[in-house]
Amino acid sequence: MQLFYVTRDRFKIVHEDIANGSEPALRFYLMVAVSTLIASFGLISDSTAVVIGAMLVAPLMTPIFGIALALVRGETGLLGRALRAEIMGVLAALAMSFVLGSLIGHYEPTGEMLARTRPNLFDLLVAVLAGFAGTYALIDEKISPALPGVAIATAIVPPLANSGLCLALGEVEGGIGSFLLFFANFLSILLVASATFILSGMAKHYGAKIEGKSFVRRLGLPVIAFVATAAFMSHSLYVIYEERRIDRTIYQTMIGALADIPSTYLGSVYHDKEGDKIQVLAGVHTPKFFTPSQVLRVQEKLSASLEMPVELLVHCVVSSNVSAHGSINSVMSRNLDGSFVRASNNPALAEIAISEQVLREYFADDMATNLFWVDLVNLTNRKIMVAQVVSMRDILPSEITLLQDRIRQKAKKDNLYLVISRVGKQLQTEIGPMRYGWIPGNKATPAIRQKIDEIREELTKAFAERHGFDLVEFNATSLDDKLYLLLEIRGPKLFPQSDIDELQTSLTRKYSMPVVVYAWSRVEVVRGPHGEESVNKMRRYFIMRQKENLPKELPALLGSGGR
Repeated sequence: MQLFYVTRDRFKIVHEDIANGSEPALRFYLMVAVSTLIASFGLISDSTAVVIGAMLVAPLMTPIFGIALALVRGETGLLGRALRAEIMGVLAALAMSFVLGSLIGHYEPTGEMLARTRPNLFDLLVAVLAGFAGTYALIDEKISPALPGVAIATAIVPPLANSGLCLALGEVEGGIGSFLLFFANFLSILLVASATFILSGMAKHYGAKIEGKSFVRRLGLPVIAFVATAAFMSHSLYVIYEERRIDRTIYQTMIGALADIPSTYLGSVYHDKEGDKIQVLAGVHTPKFFTPSQVLRVQEKLSASLEMPVELLVHCVVSSNVSAHGSINSVMSRNLDGSFVRASNNPALAEIAISEQVLREYFADDMATNLFWVDLVNLTNRKIMVAQVVSMRDILPSEITLLQDRIRQKAKKDNLYLVISRVGKQLQTEIGPMRYGWIPGNKATPAIRQKIDEIREELTKAFAERHGFDLVEFNATSLDDKLYLLLEIRGPKLFPQSDIDELQTSLTRKYSMPVVVYAWSRVEVVRGPHGEESVNKMRRYFIMRQKENLPKELPALLGSGGR
C-alpha cells in the first residue's frame, strides 16, 4: 500500500495538468514575463505585497514538477518539454530583469533585494518543505486549493528577478547569491517532488517505463547537486551565525560600557571583519561628543570580549533625554519582546537625571536660556554638578543657589554643588545685536516701530556729529505705553545725566509719547600730551594722518585687493 496512493482517474488529471503547465508555449513565457516584471518592481520599491503577487502568477514551479514526474516515470517527451520550458523561462526572467534594471538606471538596493542575496541552509529547508507541500497539494484533490499558498512559499521568480537586477547594478556577488537561492529552490522541489511521486505510486503504475536502479541513475545528478548546495549553504549559515554572534557580543558589550555615561544610549551597530581585526561603527545618542579616551576604553572592552583587535568609530548624535516628571531610569535600548533595557542602577546617573530635570523645569519658560548637558565631577567629599547652558543673559548667583537647593532636596544629598558653564548667545539683526529684554515684542504697533526707526536714525546722526561720545548700539522696547531706549555709549567718561534728561524731554515732546532713556556707558579714555581724550577721537586723528604716508603695498597687505 502506497503512503500517498493516487487513483488512476486522479493520476490522469495530475499528469494532464503538469504536462499542460510544462508546455513551452507563448502563454507560458507571457506569464514568466509578467511575473518577472511584477517581482522586479516589487523588489525595487521594497514592497513585500507586490513580490508576493509575483509569486502567485509565476509559472516556473509547474515545469519542475514536470521534470520530476518525467524522471521517475521515464517519459522522455515530457522531460524534454519541461526542461526546455524551465531553462528558457529562467533565461527569460534573468534577461528581462537585467534589461529593466539597466533601463531604470541607478537605484539603491532595498531590503527585499538584500534579503535574497545571501541564501543559507534555512532557505534550503524552507524549499524542501514547500516542495513537499506543493507536490502533495497537487496530487491530493482535497487540498489542491492550497497551491497558491505553496507558490508563495517556493519563491521561484523573485530570486531570478533579483539576480538580474543585481547584475544590472554591477553587483555580481549579489546576483550569484540570488541565483543560488533559485537553484536551491529548484533542486529541493525537484527531489522532494520526485520522492512524493514515487511514494504515491505514480512512478511504477499507469504505464510507467522506469523501474528499479533507473531511479538512482536518473536522480543521481540532482541528488549530488543538492548535497553540494546544502553543504555550501550550511557554510553560509555558519558565516551568518558567526556574524550575528559578533554583532550580539558587540551590542551587549557596548550597552554595558555606555551604562555609566549619563543620558547616553546605543543606536545602530555595524561591523566589518578584515583579516584578524574587526572594524566597528556605532551610532551613539549622547548629550555631548565622546572624547578619544572614552572611545579607547570602549574599544578595549570590545577587544577583550571578542578576543581579537577592534577598531571602534563612534558616530555621536548629540541629543538630550527629556521626561515630564524627571525619570531617573535611562533607557539604553529595546529587547526583542519590546521591553526597555535600562542603564545600571548607578546613583551618579540618578543624581545627574534629577539635576537635569530641575534645571529643565527652571529654564523652561526662559526663552533666553537653553540647557545642553549635565555632568558629575567628584572632588573628595564634594559632588559638583556641572551644567552647560547657552544664554543671552548672565545666570545670577541667587538663581544658582536656588537651583542647588532644589537639587539637594530632590536628591536628598547635602554634598551636591552646582556649577553652571554659560556660553553666551546673541541675536543679530540688520541693525546690530538685539539685547534680551529689549525686544519690541507684540506691544510694539507698526506706528511705534516706525517711531523707533526714526529715533534710531536721529540719534545715530546726532552722535556722529558729537565729539567725545559714540553710539555703539541702540535697543528699544515698548512697555506700559512707554518707549524705553537702551543706548550703549562709548566715551572718556560716564554719559552726563543732564544729557540723558535732555534726550528724554526732547524725544517725548517730538514723538508724543513718554520716552525713557537708559545710557550704558563704556568708559574708554586715553591720556596723552593733550590730557584725557576718547579712544575714538585719538583713533580718528591717526587714521586721517596715516593717509599721508601709506605704502602702495598696503591694500594687498590688508587683503583688500584694490588697485
